[in-house]
Amino acid sequence: MPWQTESNGRNACTNSPGCLIAVKLYKKFNKENYLTDAKTLYKYIESNLLKDDGRVEEPPLTYTQGTFGEACRQLYHVTQEVSYMRMAEKVINYTATSSRCLRNGILRDEGTSMDQSIFKAVFVPYAINLILDDKALSSIRTSLRSFMKENAKTLRNNLNRKKYPAMYCDYYWGSIFSGDVASMGAQASGASLIEGIARMLASENNPE
Repeated sequence: MPWQTESNGRNACTNSPGCLIAVKLYKKFNKENYLTDAKTLYKYIESNLLKDDGRVEEPPLTYTQGTFGEACRQLYHVTQEVSYMRMAEKVINYTATSSRCLRNGILRDEGTSMDQSIFKAVFVPYAINLILDDKALSSIRTSLRSFMKENAKTLRNNLNRKKYPAMYCDYYWGSIFSGDVASMGAQASGASLIEGIARMLASENNPE
């Protein structure tokens, strides 16, 4: 899938979510062509974009890591092929452990544009999905759980309660927001983190 109509470039920002959408369509409509599309897009990413260490693309960005990881996780559940789950663990865990994606041990600031500042909002729910998936390796789930909780704790500690209700998230959760205009993308990422942690804790306290 090309990135833009006027460009033949085929990168992760279209093919990762494309793979995820295809497998979701297969789950909903049970039509083999959707599963074929998902596998084709997976194979393209694996063969052309994925690096040996778990980077989906260069540079590694949270939203492409997240969408490909979730596509892999869902492909596992419809095919029962363990290699897909191992790939999901690899790319999600890379995001949580590589210095390329981190600053002082938590997810880094990926940029100040609306586009860039919303990247983490995409990654968080997919990381939480992997944590809550009992088919994933326990060691990965445990370390990822601690990582996500540390991100949430850091964000919480850097919300300026003196300015309530205007407690805005910074682009980087390790800093307190300063300035007059807050980024909606950054707020979406912070809200995604808080919501994700709440969902994780609720699921752990009330397992189905």
